[in-house]
Amino acid sequence: MVGAGLSRGLAAVLHVLGRRCQFCAAVLEHADAFPLCRNCRALLAPRVNGYCPDCGICYADPATPVYSCLSCRQGKPPWSGVAFHGLYSGALRELIHQHKFGHDHGLGLLLRDLIREAWERHCLPRPDCIVPVPMLPARVLDRGFNQSAELARMLGKVIGLPPLLSGLRKIRDTSAQSSLGRAERHRNVAGAFEAAASLSGQHVLLVDDVMTTGATLTACAKACLAAKARRVDIFFLGRAV
Repeated sequence: MVGAGLSRGLAAVLHVLGRRCQFCAAVLEHADAFPLCRNCRALLAPRVNGYCPDCGICYADPATPVYSCLSCRQGKPPWSGVAFHGLYSGALRELIHQHKFGHDHGLGLLLRDLIREAWERHCLPRPDCIVPVPMLPARVLDRGFNQSAELARMLGKVIGLPPLLSGLRKIRDTSAQSSLGRAERHRNVAGAFEAAASLSGQHVLLVDDVMTTGATLTACAKACLAAKARRVDIFFLGRAV
């Protein structure tokens, strides 16, 4: 019927007009699974220069060569290799935030794309196991999911290796890291994690969403090494400054 045809056509038009970029609200002109416009996707370009290869800290000038920062030259971190996407700001910060609190499937697909690019770009050796930074069970229940575990699952699909969710566990509660200074952050999480005995002799890849001071990943890496892990690498999406 004509009326039904018009209704279907109007619904289709409204559907197209309703697809907007989740960052800037621009109408999407492309039939892409990723709910971002081309301009906002361009803002998610990876950091390929201007960072420390040992901790991922991003320098002010993104065009500078890759070189070790003063902190890492003075004392090497407890991990061997680092892979990450870029600076935790702007579009990447918004993407991670929306995925954490919005659970949007389209953004999840985009995150997996960024994860694949970061993994392939940094060329780390294939690990024996992928281990996400854990949360206390009560925190997982409160939030609904552990974003680090979700990212580890995405990375696992890229590598072809399911994450080992039992590889690390958090054995005590800690204060929110965001409210603490650098030294306080390290004290706050020191000894807060315990690694499974099964990590002995394994090459472990730790996964987190964001690295700020590196306190949490340092504590997790030390726990893995205390369990006799053969090697520890780290993977995260955003590097805060």
